[in-house]
Amino acid sequence: MFLPRRFAAIFFSLATLTATSQALTLDWDGVTWTAGSLSNSYDVDGATPGNDVAVTVSGNTAQLQPQLVSPYPQTPAVTTDFAGGLTPVQNTLSLAVNFTNQAQVITVTVDFSALYAAGVDNVSFTIFDVDFDNSGGSTYQDQLRSITALSIDGTTLIAPTITTSSSNTLTGSGLTQVVTGTASVVDTGAGSGDGNVTISFGTNAIKSFTFTYGSGSGTVADPTYEHIGLHDILFTPVPEINPAWSAVASCLLAAGLVLLHRANLRK
Repeated sequence: MFLPRRFAAIFFSLATLTATSQALTLDWDGVTWTAGSLSNSYDVDGATPGNDVAVTVSGNTAQLQPQLVSPYPQTPAVTTDFAGGLTPVQNTLSLAVNFTNQAQVITVTVDFSALYAAGVDNVSFTIFDVDFDNSGGSTYQDQLRSITALSIDGTTLIAPTITTSSSNTLTGSGLTQVVTGTASVVDTGAGSGDGNVTISFGTNAIKSFTFTYGSGSGTVADPTYEHIGLHDILFTPVPEINPAWSAVASCLLAAGLVLLHRANLRK
């Protein structure tokens, strides 16, 4: 049993010599976004050439509004207008809208580089300030829906795991999950984390994900100004087996089997 054990050990050791990967983050504190632009791409992975993540905002983009805090940038914009319970406050990609009806939505799509042939996994992110208000002339109900990822072959939609907070609630299941604001939340300071929604796609290998942002039915037909903040996006490229090392390992395993066969013949 000495030879097969040795060659098996060599085989598995070589099989681990693959294109290694590490967890990466699209950190809004480290990148820029031209205020009002609808698509930007970022290079956050020094191990691959070019941009690794592209973020696109589509849908009823004519309803996008400036943020309420000086210098009042047109959104989408990177701002510190939402704390999400964090101290110190970090940047988020802010989206402010004033929909004319409850059917209008903004869609956010995040695409990962095609150079990640095996996709990315451990994708997660948090959206700040998903809340509700129906007082003092402010009548809106933040709602997230159509929250899905796309498999690496581009054929299968993957459902997320969603964690809500005290001021929003989750309904539906699988691909039909909907998060709806239930109470008003302050943008910064104590209690600002009560509107957080964390979305994760776990160990599923994906090439992109998307979600829509609209206003729920708990308000008037014409919702007023509302806004949310998309915090950092975490992901890990799925490692690919290095073909050269795989070939070497296969050759060594084959050689080991030949030696084992010869040893048996000598017995």
